[in-house]
Amino acid sequence: MRFAAVLACCCAFAAAPALAKKPPAKAVPKTTPKNAPKAPKDALLAAADEIARQVAGLRGLNLKAPLQRGVLTRDEIGAKLKDRIGKEYTPDEVRQEARVLKRLGLLPADVDYEKLLLDLLMEQVAGFYDPFAAKLYIADWLPLEMQRPALAHEIEHALQDQHFDLKKFATPIKDDGDRQLAHSALVEGDATAVMLEFQAQAMGMPADQLPELIAQMSKTLLQSSVGQGQTPQFDKAPAFVRETLMFPYLTGLIFVESVRRTAPWSKVDDIFKSPPESSEQVLHPEKYAAKERPAKITPAPIAALGARKELRRDVFGELVMKILFATAPPPPASPVSKKAGSGATADVDVQGLAEKAAAGWGGDREVAYADGDGPVTVVDLSTWDTEGDAKEAELVAQRLMQKLADADTGHDDWLVSREGDKLLLLFGAPKGTGPQIVADVMKSWKISR
Repeated sequence: MRFAAVLACCCAFAAAPALAKKPPAKAVPKTTPKNAPKAPKDALLAAADEIARQVAGLRGLNLKAPLQRGVLTRDEIGAKLKDRIGKEYTPDEVRQEARVLKRLGLLPADVDYEKLLLDLLMEQVAGFYDPFAAKLYIADWLPLEMQRPALAHEIEHALQDQHFDLKKFATPIKDDGDRQLAHSALVEGDATAVMLEFQAQAMGMPADQLPELIAQMSKTLLQSSVGQGQTPQFDKAPAFVRETLMFPYLTGLIFVESVRRTAPWSKVDDIFKSPPESSEQVLHPEKYAAKERPAKITPAPIAALGARKELRRDVFGELVMKILFATAPPPPASPVSKKAGSGATADVDVQGLAEKAAAGWGGDREVAYADGDGPVTVVDLSTWDTEGDAKEAELVAQRLMQKLADADTGHDDWLVSREGDKLLLLFGAPKGTGPQIVADVMKSWKISR
């Protein structure tokens, strides 16, 4: 739940320039047409300086120091990004995260998670700002006009770094991927909003039309950039990967624009001093405004797991809960719908049900356990805003667990248990240990609101 979030912060995805088009269009292709001239290096550097002055004026953040920038090839930028990621995560950490995601049914069993994400990165990258080097890296393979929106986006990251210390937001939070995603959403949502305003100015668009443009873009970008043949790696990626990669850009944009619609940029500056703490606060800006913080859940040892040791900790958060719930089979058709002749669940809005079921999330803690390279057991204890919210989540979770249990050749325990507003999800415990694990967790894990 974390590695993809770090990738989202690493670079301006090719989808970012597509946001700046009106109406929404295809993402920037991985390769440009053969007759598309590359801009000379001097022209790219001069354009970056010009755009930096424009973005600084638009955003109201002065350049405290000259913008350090360089022009690199795709391979050189790829090497820089891989080096940066290698400093944040070990191969073993990525492997362990993949094991957990596969146990949850969020990744195919045979996928190479690290390769998948790095392939996505190389497909999508259009330059990036590195806060640890305090330097902007500009792509040399794209025509200048195609790069201008992405440059505005990345230059805003440089301004964020000079004013808010972007390293604090880019450093992984390895036991709370949900908080990390929330921080990424602020950083990328701000930069995407700036990019749109920059592009709107260039198009001569009246300021009062911008909110409508942003609303349209945020709703349709993902659909318009998938299945168009321009981003084949992204198109075929699992839903979990696509949604966690795009969340900082799209939902982050909506979060920032919820402030920008009625307030100056200085109000967004204030958010950097007290950033959102959960994907819930980003999905529901009113909860950020109300300072509705997630509950803290402290795990305790589980004797019933025997030799299985703790592998890693994380937080699902509302976003991953929603993605998980969306993989559950739809509920059976009601008698009324059967009499009407549908006889199936084709008309059920699975995504809508998942979103509604996850919306009452109030906090959770996920812990994964394993004995060496053996099967992983994942325990997640969550608390919900009301008992009714917990019941709603429980119904979807039961269908999810039944699906996972049916696919489990090892015949482990897959359980859902609820006590009031607490919900426990147990993924793949050793056969026969499930009831005792549930009892231990409900008794010993502490919830602090």
